[in-house]
Amino acid sequence: MNCSSALYCWLRLVSLIVCLFVSRQAFANTLDASWDWMVSVEHHETRNSVYLPDEQDEQWQSVNALLDVELGYEQWLGVLALKGNDLYSSQSGVDRDSELIVRELFWQGAISLAGTDVDITLGKVRVDWGVGYGYRPLDIIKPYRRNPVGIQVEEGAGVAAASYFDANGEWTLIYADSSWTTQQGSELDQLNEQQGVGIRRYGLAGDSEWQGIVYYDDIRRGLVGGSWVTVLDDAWEFHTSAAYQKEYFSFRVPDSLREPVISDKKDNGLQALAGLTWTSESGQSVILEYWYDSRSWDYGQWQQAYRNAEQIDASGLPAGLRHAYAQPLQHVNLVSHNVMFHWTLDPVAWQHWDWSRNVSWLQNVKPTFDVLISPQDKGAIMTQWLGYSVLDTGDVQFDVEIAARFLTGDKQSVYRNLSDKRMILLNLKGRF
Repeated sequence: MNCSSALYCWLRLVSLIVCLFVSRQAFANTLDASWDWMVSVEHHETRNSVYLPDEQDEQWQSVNALLDVELGYEQWLGVLALKGNDLYSSQSGVDRDSELIVRELFWQGAISLAGTDVDITLGKVRVDWGVGYGYRPLDIIKPYRRNPVGIQVEEGAGVAAASYFDANGEWTLIYADSSWTTQQGSELDQLNEQQGVGIRRYGLAGDSEWQGIVYYDDIRRGLVGGSWVTVLDDAWEFHTSAAYQKEYFSFRVPDSLREPVISDKKDNGLQALAGLTWTSESGQSVILEYWYDSRSWDYGQWQQAYRNAEQIDASGLPAGLRHAYAQPLQHVNLVSHNVMFHWTLDPVAWQHWDWSRNVSWLQNVKPTFDVLISPQDKGAIMTQWLGYSVLDTGDVQFDVEIAARFLTGDKQSVYRNLSDKRMILLNLKGRF
């Protein structure tokens, strides 16, 4: 999108704001609006990868922005986002780009059937059934990327759902169409756009909660999944979830160096996750998770891909054959076996130590640290967030966050062969 188109998008947003302000004055008792915004100043350092075209810039900077508005009117709820990409970029040839995105827009109400209240949801809405921190196998309608360091806009799917509550839990009947999207995804995202119907049962049993899902769509041709979360004691919680699908799209390792990597339909996909959460009275929280995804390339496939890419480069064959080995990087999980460690400290924790109790500015600081490990090829992604709450009145909020992500590992590891070497971001965000 060129500069004039980007300006047009921002002018549309200004018009939207004016209309919303006028509407809010006219319907002050029924229209609710809340605004979220974020500006991300990013520094990227790159490296050459055997799978990707050589980077022209070893490092570059950019500025991105996001403005969200959540609107509620009677039984309607909408979330609109204006995303500004590369409002500034140090890279030559990169144009400003803006997108106006309808994240959610749906109606929610209740009807009575045979004396039973049934909740109805119609429209574009996010369906969050997943259990897990680093990955959620039960995000079956649309997979949502977890724990970004910068600006990310996730959209809902077209949904028609009916839910019924009984004494032991909830029944849900759902139809979903995941193609209701404004942003263009990867080739694999587009291949996986599906329409389907399913049933979900959610239940409570003492200190545990569970769910079971049966879903059929035109891509996976059948999926079953479930989760279980239980509180072990005051400090420990255990969670697990899994999903099996009859068919799925992946990529095939070619038999010859002269053949490209192409997408392929395969059978019997399995995703499973298990994790522990520990929370202390002092405000520390630790999550340890392992998950497996059979749809991703395994260790042997990635090792073969690395050898093939090196041979293609050395033999002088077209570079496109080598770059085609980057296509499996479109998977939700880049490798089959994953281990994640997460640690965070709630700001109230500073009150528990003598040395920090009287340092007033520390009471607004929240540090977080993640490390994602690929145990088979010894790759790792380390991410750190350091957040500071500048203002929080309840109605108005302003936070400053420094985030950094480092990707490393053995020479042949997948994470070591991503184009990003490290990212450092300054995020300014708030709500009003």
